[in-house]
Amino acid sequence: MSAPTRTHVSGVGINLGVQWRTGWKALAAWVLGLYAIVALTAVSITSLYETPAELQAYASSTDTPALRMLNGDVAGLDTVGGVLVNELGFVVAFALPVLAISLTGRGTRREEEAGRLELLLASRMGRQAPLVAAVLLGLAALVVLGALTTVTFVAAGADTVGSLLYGLAILAFGAVFVAMTAVLAQVFGHQRSVWGAGLAIALASYILRGIGAVDGTWVVWLSPHGWYDEVAPFGEPQGTPFVLAAATTLILLSLALRMSAGRDVGGSLLAARPGPHRATSWLRTPVGLAVREHRGATLGWALLVAILMGTYGGLTQTVMDAFADNPQLTQFIAGGGDALVEAMTAMFVLMLAMLVVGYVLQSLGSLRKEETTGRLELQLSEARGRVLWLSPHILVVALGALVVGGVGTVTLAVTTAASLEDSSWIATLVAAGVGHLPVVLLFAGLSVALFGWLPRVQPAAWAVFAVAAVLAYMGPGLDLPEALIEWSPFGLVGNVPLEDVDVVGSLVAGVGGLVLLALGVIGFTRRDVPRG
Repeated sequence: MSAPTRTHVSGVGINLGVQWRTGWKALAAWVLGLYAIVALTAVSITSLYETPAELQAYASSTDTPALRMLNGDVAGLDTVGGVLVNELGFVVAFALPVLAISLTGRGTRREEEAGRLELLLASRMGRQAPLVAAVLLGLAALVVLGALTTVTFVAAGADTVGSLLYGLAILAFGAVFVAMTAVLAQVFGHQRSVWGAGLAIALASYILRGIGAVDGTWVVWLSPHGWYDEVAPFGEPQGTPFVLAAATTLILLSLALRMSAGRDVGGSLLAARPGPHRATSWLRTPVGLAVREHRGATLGWALLVAILMGTYGGLTQTVMDAFADNPQLTQFIAGGGDALVEAMTAMFVLMLAMLVVGYVLQSLGSLRKEETTGRLELQLSEARGRVLWLSPHILVVALGALVVGGVGTVTLAVTTAASLEDSSWIATLVAAGVGHLPVVLLFAGLSVALFGWLPRVQPAAWAVFAVAAVLAYMGPGLDLPEALIEWSPFGLVGNVPLEDVDVVGSLVAGVGGLVLLALGVIGFTRRDVPRG
């Protein structure tokens, strides 16, 4: 008998309420976090370009192949709206796909993998109701973000119609990845596979857009990132990108619904590969199990930082040339000093440190998943203490951070040295990368401490990370108090290599991280498992 393919969506409202009640904090964090970046960018950038001459100078210096590779082919660079779109280009290129993957995957594959979806579907609820509810929540987040962005652009002095089109472009761009994630949740049986495939598609789309934008070829139309650019809200707006995005979204959603109707609950289009009947002796050890748990994320993040840092490093000289004729931008980046190269590379190293911290928080966050799914309880039922379970995970994540950070640092150092034709930059940037290790340790300690004492609020480490990243990345441009920036987590070690490593701040971060790690381990040995 063939599998049923009719869709049943009764009970969408009830499931929407359930997903909102359990996930509104994550949704609000995404929307408000990204909106904060938009607002801060508007405040900091627009004050630099108040006259037509300043806007023209910005357009002349930033319309280069290198920057089109990074931010896309942004139309209307001689307008306030175009400047804002260009400055937000990199953030939007990655943050919106990640938002879509996170929110859609949370309401679909994660619930199904945990077995909670099966319990919900045992009631009078349509088989596809949870999928539709997850998609609606994801789209609602994009609508709110697009609306807030439009209002902010208008308030900053951008053209009203262009601002509205840009808000719609954000919605259309994110909707494609919401629908794509809905399909991936049917294809793969594990949430981490959905994340891996989603990020790989987003990265491929970003690279395709960059290749097409450099020379303005048709390749840009092969990428959702390219459709986002081709809207050209502050140039000569086009409707074709909206049509392509809407059609792709509808096709993908239809495919996801059909695939969902044709498979078993808990199953997937690609069945998980059955493992051997018995685990190897290595896998039966605590360290071996921890390595298996974290190796996929480690390899994925290492590949991501290698591509990004290689791109940044390889374009260093080109970016320097672009900034040479723009004193306002030089003032913004280097504070008016002569060390523009040091300032730019310090920014690259800072972004690398943020990526490494992101890897650490994601990997340590998976410990909570082990607890909520019941696997931790099973493992602790063996003759294994809690410290013996937690310590290997901390050790493996620490080694993974060294791998991810090491790959990124070496790639950035070598490509920067090649771009500047100065081999001395290899040692300089390797030392700068090492200088940020105490900050990574601090965030690792924070995540473990929260897991040990307050596991339900462990995701709050991401909120601290977001605030710290904004303070470090945008604080100088916003003229925030210097003490606030210097004593923020990423500011503790100093702005290396533009400045020397702050020894006192590094000690505070490193020792603080170790203390938090110890407190987290102690807390884990004293609390109930599982704790809801």
